[in-house]
Amino acid sequence: MKGFINVFKREFNIIRHKPFILFITLVYPLFFTLIIIWTFISGTAINLPTAVLDENNSDVSRALIRTVNSTRTVNIKYKLSNIKEGYDLIRNGKIYALLVIPRDFKSDLNMSKQPKIVCYYNNQMILTGGLISKDIQAAISGLTKSNINLISIDERVKSNPYLNYSYFLTYAGIAHVFQVFAVLLSVWSIGIEFRQGSTKEWLHTADNSIVSAVFGKLSLYFLILTILITCSYIFYVVFCTAPFEGSIFYTFIGACAFIFAYQMMGLLFIALLANLRFAFSLGSVYVSLGFTFAGMTYPAFAMPLAARIYSSFLPVRPFVNLIVNQALRDIPVIYDIKYLVWILTISLLGVSSLPLLKKKVLNEELWYQI
Repeated sequence: MKGFINVFKREFNIIRHKPFILFITLVYPLFFTLIIIWTFISGTAINLPTAVLDENNSDVSRALIRTVNSTRTVNIKYKLSNIKEGYDLIRNGKIYALLVIPRDFKSDLNMSKQPKIVCYYNNQMILTGGLISKDIQAAISGLTKSNINLISIDERVKSNPYLNYSYFLTYAGIAHVFQVFAVLLSVWSIGIEFRQGSTKEWLHTADNSIVSAVFGKLSLYFLILTILITCSYIFYVVFCTAPFEGSIFYTFIGACAFIFAYQMMGLLFIALLANLRFAFSLGSVYVSLGFTFAGMTYPAFAMPLAARIYSSFLPVRPFVNLIVNQALRDIPVIYDIKYLVWILTISLLGVSSLPLLKKKVLNEELWYQI
């Protein structure tokens, strides 16, 4: 215990005299969290650029265009003369959707046929395609009640038909921010000892106990990041009126396990490589793919086998399930225990690397590597 306290004090003095690291530890996580919250604060995307190709050009088709343009999501920015223009605008990212009104639109209505309005949209960018599609359907449904009875939508989703919502994305996005800092701060705090050739001094401060050396060093960052992620979620719920229906205590325990698991993954990377630069690179790749493969924007069960295996080693995946279940779905805690066990199981990978790390700490040939 004495070794643990000595290392904790040593680490506190290190970051106290390194303002840049202190700034990264305390300010950066909150800064990026606020960006995430601000990005989704409106609850939904609005005024998304859309194009229309009106091949009918009748009073009815123009009324339909006005109705669609009056919705909150759609902003008809381009009126086109051919469909190729629309395809080019979607590919270039200038519009999110293309609405095509067929040539026989009005005549089909008059003859009690069922005209089709084709909506092409790009759903690779989260939410946009689904939101536009939903508002177009709502606009047509409202128009149907007044004077159009037989219009149907033929939707052609180009990619990623999975729909997400702002609360879900914000809860997940905050977790993604903290996974980055938990891993990279762990890599830095241990890797800098190799870079500076001070690993033996660090181990000696811990009374030659690698357990006290590692956990005394990482506990300071664990406390800081746990406090910050807790405050971030409290801010989001209290000041942004985000819903939270479940167990606050269990979610807090999950957040602690989440930070700990990512610290252990950082420990694993530096234990394997014993090189600050290489471990940083590996850690950066590991966390940068977290948002993609954690099942937040695309369901994990639909991923290829290799992606599912990779995502199973990301603590952010079970943690997002846990916090969304508790915050938005009010799932009984008993059903979410499996996610907590999952997170702690991943952390064992890092814990198991302690003997390897001690061996490398004592190897002076690994000092001062660039």
